Amino acid sequence: MRPHRSLAAAAVFPLIAACAASADDGHVGVGDVEESATAGYGHALECKVPSIDPALSPLPHPQIVVSLDGLTLHLFDTTVGFDRVYPIGVGQLDAHGVSLTPTSDRAAGGTFHTGANTRVASDAQYGDYYSCRIWDVVDGVRKPVFAGLPFMRLSGAPTSGYGLHGPIDHYTDPNGGSLRRGYVSHGCVRIGADDVQEIFFLIHQHPSTPVKIQRAVERDASGDAIDVASRWVGAECTSDAQCVGSGAYCRMSGARGTCTIPCTHSCPDRAGETPTFCVDDPGASHGICVPQASSTFNASCARYEGRLALARGVARPDRSATSDVCVPH
Repeated sequence: MRPHRSLAAAAVFPLIAACAASADDGHVGVGDVEESATAGYGHALECKVPSIDPALSPLPHPQIVVSLDGLTLHLFDTTVGFDRVYPIGVGQLDAHGVSLTPTSDRAAGGTFHTGANTRVASDAQYGDYYSCRIWDVVDGVRKPVFAGLPFMRLSGAPTSGYGLHGPIDHYTDPNGGSLRRGYVSHGCVRIGADDVQEIFFLIHQHPSTPVKIQRAVERDASGDAIDVASRWVGAECTSDAQCVGSGAYCRMSGARGTCTIPCTHSCPDRAGETPTFCVDDPGASHGICVPQASSTFNASCARYEGRLALARGVARPDRSATSDVCVPH
């Protein structure tokens, strides 16, 4: 586990939209909705039962760093040595390529906080922590998109409309949905179903957890990217062991490496991650898998600044197809 170190602040941008509704949003529990209105929602109306590692205990002094370029939520507690990184989805990109999720560099102390009210609210209440939240209003329609998973609100203007919550996509699935690791929300931080339950368990008893939100990739004292343990195609790396996939390795380009997989025609994809594409590699006798350029998953390659750059209409090694891709410098 990597110890936390100080981090550079990212640029702030105006508050544009919030993913969670305000205190008078009229959220109601399942029992207050006409039965016909719940038809077809299935498992989304069920409070999910968490499966928490019995070795874990609530953290006495938790801290969180969210990276918009890294698409990571880093939860750590230096007093007990806990250190874990989770993949996330954050705010969609505006017309200037800036995520709707606000950075915290201009907040007091450079951080936002989870709310100080540790009482776990029912779904019908406006609270800071929900062990089971179900409803939200989406385009004027009440839908159970929170799917019975935890919700942790960020406290204080301008962040009180934002929170940490479950994945939203496929919210009627039995587990509460599946995460797209990209720029997908209205400003909230989306977290995988199992992960959001673990995070809630670890922090909700604490009066107020600092949450630093920055644009830049979070780095450790050595300058290496802080990321999930198993890194997919396009992820920054320093060794082959960090990269996942058959034959995956860390392709070095200058001071920083990028996870890739050898290929000749097509590449595998990983659920919730950037789609991939096979391209020629001038430095190897085989092709390499690279991320396709995507406004949703990688800000059209911008989140890989310094490692990968946008290249349009690049052909596969066998010339069977072309795509806009993110290729090593």
